[in-house]
Amino acid sequence: MEELSIASQLSIGDIPVEEPDTHTIFAPFGEPVTPLEVSKRLGQNLYTQLADGSDENVRNAVTRASIYMGTVMRIFRQPFNMDNQVIREVVLIYTIYEMHMALGHEEAGREYRFKARDIIRAQWGDFPDSNSPPEKGTAAAVAKPPPRKGFKDAWR
Repeated sequence: MEELSIASQLSIGDIPVEEPDTHTIFAPFGEPVTPLEVSKRLGQNLYTQLADGSDENVRNAVTRASIYMGTVMRIFRQPFNMDNQVIREVVLIYTIYEMHMALGHEEAGREYRFKARDIIRAQWGDFPDSNSPPEKGTAAAVAKPPPRKGFKDAWR
């Protein structure tokens, strides 16, 4: 006896089915950011420090930045095309952020992360990472007023 498929057994074979999305988010079109591009963006001394003596470390940071940007582009349902000047700029900036983070320079890297986020928000709008509360800083200093003259004497 011939085995029937589940769809034919349930009489649902004629219902149209949407094909799954086969687009991979981490395979951008175009050429990836190169260590040379990163070194041109940074001064030679800073590049040497952040690269930690190896272009391989820079390529790893480019990969992490590309994964981040690929995810963001997926959120916006936009193609991840490295030939797009804005996308390339964000990947480059986020690469520098990743290089700072790899060496534990959170404070130095934070400005690069904010800059990348701001460019993304200006180009495509808010996304989940951008809706996090802003970094807290000192909002205002409170001055202690000078003591009033004769105040202590009033309680005696």
